[in-house]
Amino acid sequence: MTTATRDLTAQDLFQRSLTAHLPLPQFERLRRTTVLVAGLGGGSNIAELLARKGIGRFIVADPDVYEPHNIRQRGSLVSTQGRGKVEVMVERLRDVNPGVEVTPVPEGITFDNVAELVRQADYVVDMVDFHGLREKVALSRAARAQGKVVLTAPSIVNGGLLYVFRPDGVTFEEFFEYEEGLPMAEIGPRFLRRLIPRFPSDAPREMYLAAARGERTLPLDAVGVEQASVLLVAALENLVLGRPERVVFVPKGVLVDASDPVFLAAVVDYTADFPSQRR
Repeated sequence: MTTATRDLTAQDLFQRSLTAHLPLPQFERLRRTTVLVAGLGGGSNIAELLARKGIGRFIVADPDVYEPHNIRQRGSLVSTQGRGKVEVMVERLRDVNPGVEVTPVPEGITFDNVAELVRQADYVVDMVDFHGLREKVALSRAARAQGKVVLTAPSIVNGGLLYVFRPDGVTFEEFFEYEEGLPMAEIGPRFLRRLIPRFPSDAPREMYLAAARGERTLPLDAVGVEQASVLLVAALENLVLGRPERVVFVPKGVLVDASDPVFLAAVVDYTADFPSQRR
C-alpha cells in the first residue's frame, strides 16, 4: 500500500456523493454503521457495494472457499480459487476503502457465535445458503430478540428479490412456513412459495422444485446477483438514514428483473396471508 493510498480521505473517495445527494452528516451515519454480512456468496456483492456506498464497519462471516462455480460472486477470481471467502473479502473491502473496519468470521454463522455477532451489528444481512437453513433461522431469531432488522436478497436467474424483516413484524419462520424437524423435501417447496414469486421462462418451476429436493443446484446468474445486491443496499441506506417509509417490509417484498422488458419491477404482497400485518 502506497503512502498516497494510506492517506486517502472520505472526501477523496466519496466526493461525487458528498457534493450531491449525501451531505456530510448523513455520510457520517453510514460510516459509523456496522453491518453483519452472513454468507459471502451473493453477500460478497452486497458487502462490496455497501463499502462503495460508504458503510464503514463490517462483520463478514462464511466458512467456505472460492470455487470455479462461484464466478457470479465479487470475490471469485482465478487468483482466489481455493482461498477462504472471508479472507478474500477482507482484503477486497480494504482495497475499496482503506478506512473500513472489517471483523472476519471464517467459521461462519454458528449456534455458538450468532447472538454475539448480531449484538455487535446495527443491521443484519442474511445471505446464508439455504443448505444452512438452521443457521438462517438462528440468525433471524437472534436479530429479533435484539431488535435488529434483517435484510435478505436472493437472486432468481437474471432477477433479484428483496425481503426486509422488522424485529416486531412477521417472523422468518412464519413467512417461510418453517417448522423444526421437517425434512428438506417438505421445507423446500414451502420456501419456494416466497422465494420465487414469478418463475422465469428459462428456469421453470420444476427446475426449482428439483433443487429444493436436493436433486440439482439452484439456477443462478451474475446479473441476478447484482440486481439483488442493489435492492438490498438501497434499502439498507434508507434505514440507516432514517427513511423507513422508502423501505418495503415483509409481508411485502420487491422483485426486479431488468432482463425482461415485460416484467421489470413489482412489489410482491403476501399481506393477505398475515391479517395482523394489514396497515
